[in-house]
Amino acid sequence: MKIFKQILFYIVILLSLTIIADCQLFATDDWTYSSDKIFEIPEGPDFLRIGYTDDQVVTISNGPTFLKSISRNMKSPGYWVSKIKNPDKTILSYNEISVINNKILSNGISLNDVINYPDSVRKISFQKQSNQIYRIFTGRKYLDSSLKIIQQDTLNKIKKNIKINSSGKYLKIKFALTIKYSDVRLLPTDITFLYDKETFDIDRLQVAGLDLGEPLIVLTQTKDKKWTYVISSISEGWIKTQDIAFTDRETISKWYNSKTFIVVINTKADIFLDKERSKYHDYIRMSTKLPLIKTFNYQTTCIKIPMANKKGNLFFTEAYINTSDINIGFLKYNQRNVIYQAFKHLNSPYGWGGYSGEQDCSTFVRQLFGCFGFIMPRNSSNQKKCGVNPVQINLTDSDYIKTNKIVKNAISGISLLYLPGHIMIYIGSENGTPYVIHSIWGTENYNKDGRTINFINRIVVSNLSIGDGTKKGSLLKRIAHLNIIK
Repeated sequence: MKIFKQILFYIVILLSLTIIADCQLFATDDWTYSSDKIFEIPEGPDFLRIGYTDDQVVTISNGPTFLKSISRNMKSPGYWVSKIKNPDKTILSYNEISVINNKILSNGISLNDVINYPDSVRKISFQKQSNQIYRIFTGRKYLDSSLKIIQQDTLNKIKKNIKINSSGKYLKIKFALTIKYSDVRLLPTDITFLYDKETFDIDRLQVAGLDLGEPLIVLTQTKDKKWTYVISSISEGWIKTQDIAFTDRETISKWYNSKTFIVVINTKADIFLDKERSKYHDYIRMSTKLPLIKTFNYQTTCIKIPMANKKGNLFFTEAYINTSDINIGFLKYNQRNVIYQAFKHLNSPYGWGGYSGEQDCSTFVRQLFGCFGFIMPRNSSNQKKCGVNPVQINLTDSDYIKTNKIVKNAISGISLLYLPGHIMIYIGSENGTPYVIHSIWGTENYNKDGRTINFINRIVVSNLSIGDGTKKGSLLKRIAHLNIIK
């Protein structure tokens, strides 16, 4: 009897394990999570499977808190600065940087000269571009923030709200300034457009994030006047009307060319409406430039900021900012300053197109070099055209050849390494291995078991082995360009 009870006990245990195993298999029909999963995804019959078969398995996990190839000291700017022979040597004066900026503008590298923009644009050109964008987002299925398919009715309502307020052949331009941080969108809507459920934090309508005080060209508004189509120096698209104040070209020019100004040198700087810094207004990001009124002491600096009256027109007021967050004028352009500015962003969150006030790879580069007075384009594919190109790097080059070219020709802090869709700042080498600091979303891989996504989702120091073993290959294997900002 005792033996029978023991046998029965083991049978029950085995049956229980079988049931648990079946439950685990059922739970992974759609998703497979690692132990360090970062968010919960709704499951069940209503959950959408976009572009996948029912047996598709997607593994989502956090990237490591630190990269194993990076030592403790490598995460400090001083470590890399100490490798430079003369880190405080001025690379370019501001006048020399201005020459480079003018060259970038004249070459038409996706930058708009807002101050000298023509008085009008062809209406048909705007209509064609607007229709093309609309077709892009009707050409495939997108998900909203609730992971539900965005219906055609929603897109039709957005299109009907777009108004071309001109009876002639041309749209006469107006001018404005942003009065707070603002998102620029491809369509006039707050609705999130996602490719799929895995890229849940990449809104495909997001073009750029603009800080307070950004000069704008205005083309038109939606019928409900809640959205305005604008052109900034780096982007164009729809912006919320409540985020801007209307003005004229002359005022914009005086604002932009202010002789005495501050530049934000921290990752973010708070703005207050009182000297005691108790009435919070907004924050502005690294490299934002605003007119200086007065420096009171080592704690507080008074600046000028734009505001809108009840009719939406511009006026200026005094505001206050922490002195430690700013520099009066642009920083001196040397390797030490560049590297120290870059490392202030270490571990800052990734933000596609400046989403939620954060930064993607190209926004990080633009913010960094903006501290020294450079006007950089919005996208990495255009940033690689800035500066000089000391050596030709080909996608077909072996890893060994690429590594040698980078180590021999790149200059710490002021060199950019580009691969299609991504850009990085070279900070130096260690034992013949190049290292970079960059804002990276993560890596993904496809194999017979499904799709694996490894989120890094922040600004990190790394070597170029990230992505090794994936279908696309390592960062090193995909590097196609080296340019030096000088």
